[in-house]
Amino acid sequence: MNPHQLDVPGQASGPDEKNRRVSKLPGMRVAGVAFVLTLGLGAGGIAVANWNQSATATIDITAGAAPAPSPTPSAVPSVSPTPSALPSAPSQPPAVDDGTGTIVVNPAIRTLPAMVDAGTMSCESSGSSGRVDVSWEGKRTSNISYMVTLKSQTSQTVFLQTQTVTAKNAIFTLGNTNSSYGNYLLRIQPVNTATGAVGDPSYRTMRYFGKNNFGCDYGAANIQPPLGALVLRSEPPASRPNDNVLKLSWTPSEATSYVVTLVLSGSTPKYGTEFTTSNLGATLIFPPRSYNQAGTSVSNAAFFGQYSLRILPMNGSQAGDPVYKTVQYGQYNFSVW
Repeated sequence: MNPHQLDVPGQASGPDEKNRRVSKLPGMRVAGVAFVLTLGLGAGGIAVANWNQSATATIDITAGAAPAPSPTPSAVPSVSPTPSALPSAPSQPPAVDDGTGTIVVNPAIRTLPAMVDAGTMSCESSGSSGRVDVSWEGKRTSNISYMVTLKSQTSQTVFLQTQTVTAKNAIFTLGNTNSSYGNYLLRIQPVNTATGAVGDPSYRTMRYFGKNNFGCDYGAANIQPPLGALVLRSEPPASRPNDNVLKLSWTPSEATSYVVTLVLSGSTPKYGTEFTTSNLGATLIFPPRSYNQAGTSVSNAAFFGQYSLRILPMNGSQAGDPVYKTVQYGQYNFSVW
């Protein structure tokens, strides 16, 4: 008999005996099964560990310690512009680079000097000297001067001269030769020297064919006015809410600036605007119409009606011929003709 198989008190047991004793301990079967499963999973157990690491990393980013927050920019408070007081009306309209005029009640618009009555303009020859005396009638008014221009139309001699006078007459010397005979265009344009307002010109055709064939016979239009002829165009009105805005443009000329005047005809109080622009166009902003919830204009306002539009080209102190148009601004219409 092998002495290692005897269960002798006080003698150490062998390995098999120890294993049997351990296996009899509570929970050892479950632990053994778990150990076998772990060995059997192999790479799968590694994959699960890797996924757990990935998940742990993701959790660390989303639910871990929050990073230092970026400072949230504070909203810039909206500041309503404080409306500035309207400036007092200058004697001459200031130059406005953007060419915008807002129609207001009781606008500051300069009064134009009265036109010279073309029917009162007379031309006289002084013998054989070639001197021409031009005069006209009308009430004498202070601060009014006249730009008087005479230029040849059919004569062989080219003649163009402008004089600025305060009296109601001007003297030109044409010469008494066949080459100086022909038709001349006479133009007189009044200016208010106190305000700078330039009036409308008056025209006559002067006949000069010697002493016995001379005089201001009939009026004539200037086909080539000073600073060129303006051709005015208007854009169709925009849709709401900009249906009170009128945009104008005109062809270039020799002018460097343009005086734009708009006045509501026959109304009390007056509505209109006046400004000077160096642009080849202008924007006119009328008082807006009132609409109800259905989108229908509901008021017949005092600023509705026919406006007289005048655009005068200027080059320094030299004035050209103004262009006139009628602007109809009403409850349901907006047109230019």
